[in-house]
Amino acid sequence: MTPPLRATDLYHTGIVVPDVDAWKDRMGEVAGHRWTATMSAELPVRLADGDRVLNLRYAYSLDAPHIELVQEIPGTPWTASEHLATHHLGYFCDDLTTASHRLAESGFALEACAVIDGTPSVFAYHLAPSGLRIEIVDRARIPDFSAYLRSKTPQ
Repeated sequence: MTPPLRATDLYHTGIVVPDVDAWKDRMGEVAGHRWTATMSAELPVRLADGDRVLNLRYAYSLDAPHIELVQEIPGTPWTASEHLATHHLGYFCDDLTTASHRLAESGFALEACAVIDGTPSVFAYHLAPSGLRIEIVDRARIPDFSAYLRSKTPQ
């Protein structure tokens, strides 16, 4: 049986933080990370307790392996843990609906997803009973990740 994801499609590790900009500075000081501009997107998101519109704020490190810092949103899956552990592993996928369905069949319950015109779209978070969280992102949204990072880099 073909697995729902490919190891080669892992492109970032996500960490939810209380302040994206402060942690960009901190990780730059500690490890020399360079960052994209802090981005934001207001998206309709489906959560276990219903649909909400959330303002997601995030930034990616420019150097591989890539880190995504995500601004905490209390009361959602984007809540920072006390000790800022890894929040999720991010994978590109070619068919979000199929990958999401196959992850659910593999024991990774759908936790949250963006919703466009009533349909899951853009990204989805899946959570294993052990706590391991996987984000899948529609590759068509970011077909060239290197070019995407360059376009989001402050000049």
